[in-house]
Amino acid sequence: MNAEYTALMVKRWSILTLILFVPGAFAQLDSNSVTVTAARSMSLQPDQVVFGVTVQSGLSTSLDEVVAALQGSGITAANFSGISMGPVLVFTGNPIPAPPVSPIAAPPLQWVFALPAPLAKIKDTIATLTALQKSIAQQNNGLTLSFSVQGSQVSAQLQQSQVCPTPDLLADARTQAQKLANASGLTLGTVLAMSSGPSISGSVGSVTSIPGFLLSSSPSVCSMTVKFALLRY
Repeated sequence: MNAEYTALMVKRWSILTLILFVPGAFAQLDSNSVTVTAARSMSLQPDQVVFGVTVQSGLSTSLDEVVAALQGSGITAANFSGISMGPVLVFTGNPIPAPPVSPIAAPPLQWVFALPAPLAKIKDTIATLTALQKSIAQQNNGLTLSFSVQGSQVSAQLQQSQVCPTPDLLADARTQAQKLANASGLTLGTVLAMSSGPSISGSVGSVTSIPGFLLSSSPSVCSMTVKFALLRY
């Protein structure tokens, strides 16, 4: 009795050890089947640069008026990120005179927008925003515009075009399931069920560069869950 109990505990410990130390895998074992989830990570190179565009205005200005002032830049209300109160300091290369002190002066509003642009059109986007900045300043309507590069991202189109390596994921799952079957003294059978998980993109990755900017590659994770039959011979 003790010998049988010890052998059973050793076998269960071996199976648990395999589950814990197989990278990118999760497994569930029962008497007739084993279910394994395999995952692979792939890096997607960003194809867009995100510009942060800030418009400073008076308290009576509405979002519609700000968006109208940005006409021609590709910015719409859908690009609106948020609003805050406070000054915006823009370096022009000339000394900035100190503003007069007024106890009743209200801080300006800052309307913030996020404008994604293809990497190939960085210079064109900068030129468009620079021209708009000068145009708004010349109108002397109480609005000022500033912009900067906030970061990079993978476009929705590129994410949707990403194809997960189904044959490789299935092979990984079969290899992991085979190890579990061997450890339990059983034979791995046919596939009973199979499902693919969504491709999940992250925001942290390796960093590459283009002139004047730093771009971080975005990892995309593909997963597949496979249920195999277990045979007792």
